[in-house]
Amino acid sequence: MNMYTITILPENIQIFAQENSTLKKVFTENGIKFEFPCGGMGKCKKCKVRIIRANSSEEVLACQFKVVEDVTVEIPKKEQKYEILSEGVERKIALDPLVKKRYIELPVPSLEDNRDDWKRLDNIGLKPNLRILRELPEILRKSNFKVTVSTWNDEVLTIERGDTSRELLGMAFDIGTTTIAGYLINLSTGSEIARVSALNPQTKYGADVISRINLASETQDGLEKLHREVINEINNLIDKALSGTDFKREDIYAVTTVGNTTMQHLFLMVQPRHLALAPYVPVFSEPMVVDAAELGININPNGKVFTLPNIAGFVGADTVGAALACEMDKYDDLRLLIDIGTNGEMVLGTKERLFACSTAAGPAFEGAHIACGMRGATGAIDHAKIDGEIKYTVIGGVEPVGICGSGLLDIVAELLKVGVVDKKGRILKPEELSGEGEIYKDRIREINGIRAFIIEENTPTGQPVYINQKDIRELQLAKGAIAAGIEILLSTFGAKVEDIKEVYLAGAFGNYLKPESACKIGLIPPELEGRIKPVGNAAGTGAKLALVSEKEYERALALSRKIHYIELSTVSEFSRIFAKKIEF
Repeated sequence: MNMYTITILPENIQIFAQENSTLKKVFTENGIKFEFPCGGMGKCKKCKVRIIRANSSEEVLACQFKVVEDVTVEIPKKEQKYEILSEGVERKIALDPLVKKRYIELPVPSLEDNRDDWKRLDNIGLKPNLRILRELPEILRKSNFKVTVSTWNDEVLTIERGDTSRELLGMAFDIGTTTIAGYLINLSTGSEIARVSALNPQTKYGADVISRINLASETQDGLEKLHREVINEINNLIDKALSGTDFKREDIYAVTTVGNTTMQHLFLMVQPRHLALAPYVPVFSEPMVVDAAELGININPNGKVFTLPNIAGFVGADTVGAALACEMDKYDDLRLLIDIGTNGEMVLGTKERLFACSTAAGPAFEGAHIACGMRGATGAIDHAKIDGEIKYTVIGGVEPVGICGSGLLDIVAELLKVGVVDKKGRILKPEELSGEGEIYKDRIREINGIRAFIIEENTPTGQPVYINQKDIRELQLAKGAIAAGIEILLSTFGAKVEDIKEVYLAGAFGNYLKPESACKIGLIPPELEGRIKPVGNAAGTGAKLALVSEKEYERALALSRKIHYIELSTVSEFSRIFAKKIEF
């Protein structure tokens, strides 16, 4: 098979590709950072590159273009800073970390006291450990029998010379489909030292979990590749968190993780194939405790990794973490937790009963499958208001190049208000507009054969930023799924909308959206507008709570067992309710 040279501009990198390989395959195999939101299906049109030839150039989709000759490829330069949510609701708890350290001074052996070395530790109730036994005699004698013991439950992780009890760190990670957030915690004080975040590098293989499940199950090294991507990024974030401190990797003894069920499987390199096939069965739901070295996570070689439990195939440890952070098991009155990301997970209930469900909400809220959609990054319109004129804010304070999820929500809510969009979601023709909407008729045009509303024409790209009829349909499908899920949870619980005392909105999209816009389009019942409370990255907060408190860790395990999962595809009324909720 022929090999061809690929020259990548503007960095002027040269790599090689086999004949008929797609540029997507070439990029991913050679570590070229480039995203394929739809997993290379050619649907999202977000992977455009330019093919440069001697006398011409053309724009192509990198996922579809096949290499049949030497070729020069220009990748659009994107100086984007992503808004990755790491803040969350906080509460005070007693410090009692999963991994503990204890400084002890042992009696020195003598002819009168010639007990074995291990028995000198026995009064603190520890299990013998062959690795520790091999190290023990030298450590004890070099430290004059003054040592620090680190433990998890009754297992000895390390025995260190002298008093190192203050050198005890942990990291909590929220491994999201789109982003990863990490928190470095001093476990001897409970204080947060640093918080770090990055895009999940798995996004280059697809923006949604189904794309990644397909890669993991249908290609020989797909699972290992996805696993290695997330482990490498976690190691990068650990280094980033430690930079500028006096601590080192070996001072980290514990890591907790949350993530949806697919992310947890990929993190542990467990095949997620059956999560994409009815009846959507995970390999495991229980919490896992794994040696960090086994996963290749660069902390203390004897440190532990604790994954919080999953609930079901599409409700994972991130939902457990968020429910823990919001104390869904505490209240007598009814509470609703909604975490809107690539998927939408919801938990409804009281301390007596809790129900959860998941809906495929994501691409529209993440900016995918939207004509001018993008993630929450520099250049994205994130909020908008229409009141005689169109006012908007842009992340980074620059000129707009696209729209993120919260911006899309605002714009559609405002267009509904002024009558440019009707309750069925149709953008009206210019001649159909009346009243307040009439002044915007010049903004309604056909773009690529689809009716669109122009938000801004003067952009750095020279192309207008707009939303079209297809975008509104995507939003309707997403919001309809969430709204139907809420109604079914209420019906299952036997309650009405007005019975909900408080609504917790978790996740980046939930944190940045305007409650009034969410209620205007029917994403959240309008009666609840004054009861909505953004709780930020509640999943990450849950991971932190479990790390610093054994009691909170046990509480998370109890919550996962208490939350009853409802598979919406088995609910006969779901299709009817969903169809009703699609309308605004």
